[in-house]
Amino acid sequence: MHVDIENDSLNVAFSNILDSIGFTQRIHSSTHSCHHTLDLVLTCGIECEEITIFPHNPVLLDNFLINVEFFVTEFSRHESKFHYSRSLSDNAFASFKSTVPSLLSSASQRNVAEGNIFISSPSQIDAFVHNVTSYLCVALDDVAPLKKKVIRDRKSAPWFNCHLRALKQNSRKLERTGRSTHHEEAYLSWKNRLVLYKNKLRQTRTAYFSALIEENKNNPKFLFSTVAKLTQNHSSEPFIPLALSSNDFMGIFTSKINSIRNKLFSILPNAISSSSVSEAASEVTVEPHLCLNRFDPVELSELSKILASSKPSTCILDPIPTKLFKDAFPLVTAPIPDIINLSLVNGYVPQDFKVAVIKPSLKKPSLDPDDPMNYRPISNLPFLSKVLEKIVAIQVCEHLNTNDLFEEFQSGFREYHSTETALVRVTNYILMASGKNLVSVLVLLDLSAAFDTVDYDVLVEKLEHVVEIKGTALGWFKSYLSDRFHFVNEHDKSSSYSRVTCRAPQGSVLGPIFFTIYMLPIVKIIRQHRINFHCYADDTQLYLSINPDEPNRLGRLQIMS
Repeated sequence: MHVDIENDSLNVAFSNILDSIGFTQRIHSSTHSCHHTLDLVLTCGIECEEITIFPHNPVLLDNFLINVEFFVTEFSRHESKFHYSRSLSDNAFASFKSTVPSLLSSASQRNVAEGNIFISSPSQIDAFVHNVTSYLCVALDDVAPLKKKVIRDRKSAPWFNCHLRALKQNSRKLERTGRSTHHEEAYLSWKNRLVLYKNKLRQTRTAYFSALIEENKNNPKFLFSTVAKLTQNHSSEPFIPLALSSNDFMGIFTSKINSIRNKLFSILPNAISSSSVSEAASEVTVEPHLCLNRFDPVELSELSKILASSKPSTCILDPIPTKLFKDAFPLVTAPIPDIINLSLVNGYVPQDFKVAVIKPSLKKPSLDPDDPMNYRPISNLPFLSKVLEKIVAIQVCEHLNTNDLFEEFQSGFREYHSTETALVRVTNYILMASGKNLVSVLVLLDLSAAFDTVDYDVLVEKLEHVVEIKGTALGWFKSYLSDRFHFVNEHDKSSSYSRVTCRAPQGSVLGPIFFTIYMLPIVKIIRQHRINFHCYADDTQLYLSINPDEPNRLGRLQIMS
């Protein structure tokens, strides 16, 4: 095959194959004594620094010597990677379910007598939780021990079915027949079968995504991620360079928050003193009809519903995979409700539930993965701790709704208060004002690292004075916000633990509710200036409609912004 002959059929077919798989042919001059180009350099994903073709040496061979220099910048990304996983087969599931009840019977010291839960000390609750999780780990290791496996990058597309695989195999078989026999009929058969395979592949892929979009048409988050996959190259997740360690990320994430807080203290040195917090809280106090003094113990039926509706997400802090835990829950009903109810009744959160593992995530695929500043921290909490938070969140939201303590124009993290709610209200106001020949001005405010800078002392004051949470319930929140730790786990190595002194706990169920309560006093300030507003999480929209002849009314917006 002579690639220097443009009209040669083999050369044309070979060039098409190279284009289809993304390779580039770098040699464009003679490499043989008969003045043809036979020796080739094919590259994909790397650039050649220099290509040198040495003169013909008849003593050695007929082909010319070619010297190629190239530099691979990220060779480590293509090395084999390993991970540890368990083989959770049907037999392993059955063995676990038969083993775990007997193991937990020795760990579960039921603190129930005549339907009432005994008051336990924090150390007793911590020991109880630790024993239960340890026995779950032992039971799992017995039936499905960890095994080292190689990570394979190749992964079949979800729409690639057995019919397409058969068409592809048949097409490749006809291709080999045509190349070996050189018969025109064989080439024609191969071409027709290849066209059939490509058309069927396109139709199957289109049908797959059409059905996926139709099935999830009411899930905006899923639709956005699906569109991103269709319009961008997401063949593999960005690989975090080995040069970036867990401690590097932990230092970056911690220093960023400390820097923002230091700037706040330098601008407003007395902003977060206990007296100013109490004074600010008393100014916005709303007198509810009923205070939330304690949390009610949860019934087994309610706990089962919450578990069934929870997502089966798992992190390294979970003693067993969440899916296995949900399947085996009917067998471990003795200790799990006790753990939840001991926490609720005693106003204490077990220490094992107050540790989060952080996974760095690149903010955008186009950013430099070697720069740790381009990553955001994604926190994961134990599954059982999020179940406990869900139960608390249900009772807190019921208290806030009953006493009308939620902000009317706060969207996000609330049922029936979505992005559509905020968009429709603001758009409707502007259109109504336009119909009255008024000019509308819209100011968009965004807080930097809003969730990460929530001060715990201020939050506790607002829980007590603004939304009237007191007694054991307030003690539960104080316990929840105290002695929290997190660490980064990357490349199968964990960083040192770092104490969490502020921020609405990321990855938690209560974090969004905390932030909503934290922002309540700002709403009163906006209302005092008679400005229309709508909040969505940490984004605040201020808008005002005025007569074109009265521009002085814009002063209110200027004060707020």
